[in-house]
Amino acid sequence: MRAKKITITVDEWMYRNLDKAASERGFRRIPALVRYLAANGISGGTEAGTDRRCLAVQVDNFRELLGYVEAKKLGSVEVFATYAMAQYMARYPLSGGQKRREGE
Repeated sequence: MRAKKITITVDEWMYRNLDKAASERGFRRIPALVRYLAANGISGGTEAGTDRRCLAVQVDNFRELLGYVEAKKLGSVEVFATYAMAQYMARYPLSGGQKRREGE
């Protein structure tokens, strides 16, 4: 399947807002943010038939995290965050009671 190109035109006010939103969310370019928002809005952040879900998490220290990931050559902040959550869950697993409540 070939990729399809979509062109949108926005006024100066919306462009400035998109530029600000892109930098706040860690995107370097506005088109990347627009593609993310369009794809995430349609799919609702899930992939059909899987347990995968997209999370949008705002952090105050993104540049610090990015610097750490680049220095340690860990890939991306998203990959590092997924790894860190898995490590935390392995270190502090749910108790038997918590697992039972989760299943209810």
